Amino acid sequence: MRSIVLSVCLLACSSAEGSKDDLATDSGASSDTTMTLEDTGGLGGEVSPGEGGPPACIPPDMLIALDRTLTMHRKPDASTPTDGPDYKSSKWWQAITAIENVARAPLDTTIRFGLELWPKESPGCITLAQRIAEQMATNPMCETGEILVSPALSTGSKISALLDPATTKICTTTPTGQGLIEGAAHLVKMKETGRDQYILLVTDGADWDKSCPTPDPLQITQENAKKGIKTFILGFSNDGTLVDNGVGVPFLNDMACAGQTAPDMAKNCKMGATGYVAVDNTKGPILFLQAGDAATLDKAMQAATKQICCDCPK
Repeated sequence: MRSIVLSVCLLACSSAEGSKDDLATDSGASSDTTMTLEDTGGLGGEVSPGEGGPPACIPPDMLIALDRTLTMHRKPDASTPTDGPDYKSSKWWQAITAIENVARAPLDTTIRFGLELWPKESPGCITLAQRIAEQMATNPMCETGEILVSPALSTGSKISALLDPATTKICTTTPTGQGLIEGAAHLVKMKETGRDQYILLVTDGADWDKSCPTPDPLQITQENAKKGIKTFILGFSNDGTLVDNGVGVPFLNDMACAGQTAPDMAKNCKMGATGYVAVDNTKGPILFLQAGDAATLDKAMQAATKQICCDCPK
């Protein structure tokens, strides 16, 4: 496996109330799936072992769900990379590197990291270099995701061994809803009392509504929250507007509220017909984790993990 080239600073755990970050990382959601907007507790998984004893915490599950669709071959500004053979300027290379950085030791001893890629690899998926050479993938449309690593402690090396931008393939269509269904189904099967569960959805958000509009990712995220699975939304594109290859601010703002990880939910989110949505998904603040290059992608992932890690490394 190639060496990791980006350094990562492992940040200390936030307090139960959290601190507001410039990447919109603090959340007002409690771990109770029947939370109200007035409940603004932290996202951590701390539990008390008994009166008079020091607090103990249970490392949470965090399933990283990576968008492996064809638009990930582009740079964050939507242009085509020219820095072969590695194409380190591509979203695909940067996303894989950031995941390897955040999931490695010692943080993987405080969070049970898992890995899902969506859609699943099927015949017809292609490599990054093939796509940059203008080859099109021919895999089946709108397939589900695949769990490559089940959440557990000390999985960083396993995740790194499975991911390689040069050989891990990308595929056509963007089945965001199917990926969220597959991820939640896996987490539900391994649910343990007292252990919080999260999905970290890493996506450039492009064309899901055109290629795979059903099942609706927003509704799936709302349903997952009712099962006790919260979702961090990480939009990776230097242009957050709803344009070609952009992440789509309105959609991802609603998704952050649906996943109950938006900052200041009591102010920024409201209950809709099927779950939480943004009060104003167009003119309001950015509610999801936003990244436009390798450095801000690393920072966004750290911002999510520092809210939930157990006995966080200093």
